[in-house]
Amino acid sequence: MSRMRDIRQFARGVLHAAKLCAAGLDDLFLPAVCGACGSTEVASDCLCGQCAVALLSMVSLPYCVRCGATIGPNIPISQDGCSVCPTTLPRFESVVRLGPYAQPIRGAIHELKYRKREAMLRRLGQLLAEAVSARASCTLDVAVPVPMHWRRRLVKGYDHARAIGRQIARELHLPLGDELIRVRYTPPQVRLPRTKRIENVRGAFGMRSPVAIQGAHVLLVDDVTTTGATANEATRVLLAGGASKVILAVVAKAEPPRAYATHWG
Repeated sequence: MSRMRDIRQFARGVLHAAKLCAAGLDDLFLPAVCGACGSTEVASDCLCGQCAVALLSMVSLPYCVRCGATIGPNIPISQDGCSVCPTTLPRFESVVRLGPYAQPIRGAIHELKYRKREAMLRRLGQLLAEAVSARASCTLDVAVPVPMHWRRRLVKGYDHARAIGRQIARELHLPLGDELIRVRYTPPQVRLPRTKRIENVRGAFGMRSPVAIQGAHVLLVDDVTTTGATANEATRVLLAGGASKVILAVVAKAEPPRAYATHWG
């Protein structure tokens, strides 16, 4: 059993190295354009100077630590949630995010998901890891990405949540856990209302080895959260498997533009 696990880990390492080489060739031969706005005036890490400044401005926006929603200026941040939190608070203890799902973060995520740009992965992973270090309420033991179903991974050829999780784990010097698995294929959440999203992901996750997370403080990693239904269901399974605490880390929170427009006039 141990030998088979070693073989699988070696195979994953070889596959990851091959993907890094392919991504490097992609960065080398494709025209250098800003991953957010398409400008050819790229300063560094796939972003132009204007989008790089805008990204840092979004990272500084205040947000609710329970649901991740942007909150208005001069409104105190409460550990009990905000006015847009669901009536029943999510099972994860808190949320760490970079910003709302708007430009340039939306373009950066798109660049990562569909062009697999390693420079963008490093940029987002570093920023999110720094945010986790500053905001996490406890010492973390393991980073666990929200898993993609094997059918979707086969079609896409890239598990972006796992890639982000791996980068954050590397930055924070945490092990990357693979205990959480997707046991049921679910349609994409993006076009479903909240009630349907909760039902859609119910029973979608399982545990490969609950022993590995007994008593652990888990950093659950995903790219975007909207209602929190997927993360909440994943957290339920992690807590039932013995995790002591779960903190959600996401690149972006999807919300109406009016939620953050007051900050930018």
